[in-house]
Amino acid sequence: MSDLHLEGLVAGRPGRSGKGFRLPPLDQTIRPGEIIALIGPNGAGKTTLLKTLAGLLAPLSGSVARPRAAYLPPPGAVGAGFTALHVTALGRAHLRRWSSGLAPADMEAARAALDRLEVGDLADRPFDRLSSGQQQLVLIARLFVQDARLCLLDESLALLDPAHARAVEAAIRSLAAEGRIVIASTHHLPFAARADRVLALGPDQAEMAAPRHALAPDRIRALFGVEVDGCPCCGHPLS
Repeated sequence: MSDLHLEGLVAGRPGRSGKGFRLPPLDQTIRPGEIIALIGPNGAGKTTLLKTLAGLLAPLSGSVARPRAAYLPPPGAVGAGFTALHVTALGRAHLRRWSSGLAPADMEAARAALDRLEVGDLADRPFDRLSSGQQQLVLIARLFVQDARLCLLDESLALLDPAHARAVEAAIRSLAAEGRIVIASTHHLPFAARADRVLALGPDQAEMAAPRHALAPDRIRALFGVEVDGCPCCGHPLS
């Protein structure tokens, strides 16, 4: 199976004393090669949905039929004193179930992934001494060496300067070009405008639409409570 199928999927957190929350049901099919931008205000449930799709949280109801998934947490969530090369190679650790360490082939695959993203010069540097942008590129390189066909990225463009944001977006597009499904939560609306589809989460709302519809001024106003004059990507009027 390579598609992602959601049937009446309700993601949320049960909580105590009625303090949990639940998202509206989702019925969607997402196909290989698609990039889905997941948008919504803080606290809307984007991370909860991503973790549910990854299998890290159980759905409250409904079902998820998915290929092998990999979840990439937000910038700063991963800290390790290993080298960038070792962190990348750990993406293949599940292939070494009966071995106590990584094989030379794992290190070669990791180095090739870092070179592919033009950060091969970081290979021998400690991961926890890299910038946020460099760390994100290393972690995306790790996705390349995994066999996950569903890549779930949580705010990968946060805290990045324009150059690193561009590099991370290019890396995300490379994942999709390999036939992987990419779902990326983001507050970076220009990235959302260039996605294949946008899934907007808000109060009692979970709507999938084309970027032009999802990012229209009235939709952004309803979702975030702010005014925009045009396209988040280019600034041209949306009419």
